[in-house]
Amino acid sequence: MKKLTIYNTLTRQKDEFIPLMEEWKKDFVWIYSCGPTVYDEPHFGNLRAAFTADMIRNVMKNIIWYKTIAVSNFTDVWHIVWDADTWEDKMEKWSRKTWLNVWELAKKYEDIFRNYFKKLNVAPFDFMPRATEFINEQLEIVLDLEKKWYTYIIPWDWVYFDTSKVSDYGKLLWPNFKKHLEWLRAWERVDLGRKKNPTDFALWKFSPIDEKRQMEWDSPWWKSFPWWHTECCAMATKYLWKQFDIHHWWYDLIPVHHTNEIVQSELVYGTNPRVKYWIHHQFVNMNWEKMSKSKWNYVSPAEIEPNWFSFIDFRYFLLISHYRSFLDFSWESLQAAKNTRANLIKKLTNEFAKIESEIWELIWTFDNIKNYEDFDNKFLATTFGQETLNTLMESLFDDFNTPQLLADLNKAFWQITANNELKDLLLIIFYLDEKLLKLDLYKEVIFQLNKKDIAIPQEIIDLAEKRWQAKLNKDFTTADELKKQIQILGYDIKDSKDSYEILKI
Repeated sequence: MKKLTIYNTLTRQKDEFIPLMEEWKKDFVWIYSCGPTVYDEPHFGNLRAAFTADMIRNVMKNIIWYKTIAVSNFTDVWHIVWDADTWEDKMEKWSRKTWLNVWELAKKYEDIFRNYFKKLNVAPFDFMPRATEFINEQLEIVLDLEKKWYTYIIPWDWVYFDTSKVSDYGKLLWPNFKKHLEWLRAWERVDLGRKKNPTDFALWKFSPIDEKRQMEWDSPWWKSFPWWHTECCAMATKYLWKQFDIHHWWYDLIPVHHTNEIVQSELVYGTNPRVKYWIHHQFVNMNWEKMSKSKWNYVSPAEIEPNWFSFIDFRYFLLISHYRSFLDFSWESLQAAKNTRANLIKKLTNEFAKIESEIWELIWTFDNIKNYEDFDNKFLATTFGQETLNTLMESLFDDFNTPQLLADLNKAFWQITANNELKDLLLIIFYLDEKLLKLDLYKEVIFQLNKKDIAIPQEIIDLAEKRWQAKLNKDFTTADELKKQIQILGYDIKDSKDSYEILKI
């Protein structure tokens, strides 16, 4: 088995991945990904986060064949707004805007996020908890820190953590974290106020005396609610114990959120390090600036399909950029990714047609494969196939380098000299697609091969034309209703940018 190396934010280097399960003889690799705040529509940056969590999980579970427990949460309580209303709660603010209570708001957008994840071929994680389900656990963490004299209270304001009492506070900013702390200010824009130290951070927020919040709970101090650094401590510990293998999410969570999560967890649970490998992905940029809803510099996933793209086109777009690199979005770059994927499908279809009878039954047995070495032993018959798989795994195991993996695949097509080598390469591609890439390549190839000229009834043609006109008029409700009528009659529609195709189901 090849060695997987991961760029570890805690050490600022690529470290060999040695799971805790090997050290403790435990049964699982434990993975935690911070989740989205469900107060509004997601943007493409949110999709990149889910995609990266999915990629990490797929490599561990499907390629290496570790047993895994993967957790990703939903933040459905207090999250500050990054605009002029600096300390206003996003959940409360958007609740007023939408005329929904905060619970209805959270459920609405959680469902939207889940739907987009499904379209992106991101399977549900083993556990997807909500922060409001862990209020007692969060409160217990704060009380434990209070008992150990790490907190202080500013009346009618917050319970704060006193960072001056921890010598290695900020170690995730390694190696010069002491210098980083000189400019690190709680959220980098909040005045010191009555805090003892600039880096002290909130653990628990008291409700205003003259205001009734929708989300507030009893506490030993006052009606109050938790701050978000503590929620991940509580949820991760519930499902992954006091120490776990991988913690992942946005790069910009390093200096504050993850730094504050670490110090709480290690003091409460007595584990150091709390997490063995910290993985952070970079932003999706638009107009050379971080995609952000607060700056109105973003594109909603709801715009993908009306612009004649699929979510799998977007998944390919994500795969061709390394997760630690900035990803610059434009519709032109997404079109280029779509074209590249379409060309790959066309090439696969042509090559698959040459040897279809030799491999199609084999593809249906991929579920029984334990790991990539097992796949090699059972399916690959040529030196070319084995060397190709070896090259691909070297790229993938070098900090999840999917752009290099795709480049290696493309290069392998030009090195084929015989049908048995072609057979091995196609098996490798369909295997990696099922286990990791999730680009629906085999499904698309079979679809292309099964297309036939069919005598389409005039009734279906008329309905299809009405639906097309409705789409052109952006009357998507009518278009969806007409498509359902067509499907009931035994046909389906496949759209392209400038036309459509009627297919027999």
